[in-house]
Amino acid sequence: MHSKQLHYFITTVQRGSIAAAARALDIAQPAISQQLASLEREVKATLLERSFSGISLTPAGEVFYKHAEKIMGEIDNVKSALQAFQGEQQKVVKIGMLPSIGNVLSLPLLTEITSNHKALKVEISTGPSYTINDWLESKQVDIALTYQQAIEPKFMSVTPLIQEELHLVFTGSPAYPEYANLKDKSMIKFWEISELPLLSPGNKDALGQLIADYEKATGVSLKHDLAYSGQLMTGLRQVMQGEGVMILPTSAIFHLKESGLVSTLKITQPEMHRTVLAATNKQRKATHEYQQVIDIIRKVVAKENALKHWCGTLEFAASSFVAKSA
Repeated sequence: MHSKQLHYFITTVQRGSIAAAARALDIAQPAISQQLASLEREVKATLLERSFSGISLTPAGEVFYKHAEKIMGEIDNVKSALQAFQGEQQKVVKIGMLPSIGNVLSLPLLTEITSNHKALKVEISTGPSYTINDWLESKQVDIALTYQQAIEPKFMSVTPLIQEELHLVFTGSPAYPEYANLKDKSMIKFWEISELPLLSPGNKDALGQLIADYEKATGVSLKHDLAYSGQLMTGLRQVMQGEGVMILPTSAIFHLKESGLVSTLKITQPEMHRTVLAATNKQRKATHEYQQVIDIIRKVVAKENALKHWCGTLEFAASSFVAKSA
């Protein structure tokens, strides 16, 4: 029996199926099935009942699951305790963040760490909100930068960073006269967006959920007819080619706006905004390095906010935050 088997077993139980565990762990299903079968042979007991709807724990599995969680918790504690003996070796902190956040934060964060925090090293991965959540829950990342709509209080401890503004993003090219009237505006009302072709993610994504919430609250239905891959850069390319508009924070597009490739309008009546938070896993022992990196992230967020790269209101005054969905 080894930690990989326990990790796969716990993730499969938490996700409810081998397929869901494979997505969360970003590995092939057969690899998980093989490890689980090997684990059951070793303990000489059937731990999981498999069906078309997923998996469920057997009575033996219920007992084993409780012990497996304790064992993995102790393994994490041992790793943390031994870090004190690593001397001058860099402490690696893994961060997961959405592409829109990564666009504004990744480079200055890496520069700040490299220049002023030699004992630290950060590894950054980007993905959609639901993937970031999976990474944090399965402990593939130490810190997740995500949005209020994606917070899962059952396993997340969160620190607020910024309440960012959401803007309408459209092509900056004069070659598309259908958007020329937007250039004469200083802002746009939410209902006016209903007259424009919108590129938006589905409700599985935190941004898609937020847009749906605003539609419900205002009674305004937006046009979601355009095909959209869900990939930020692909969507922005469509915008630049005049194929549609997007609703995004300035963090996602400040570089394109500075280059004249896109234009933006602040959305009003109502204003659109969302809270960005740094989340850690409650089941993992907090370390000094995690808090140190979160403090550095706050510093970098403040700098980008001052530069108008990330428009919004800093949320540093609160020491803790409870999501509305809690």
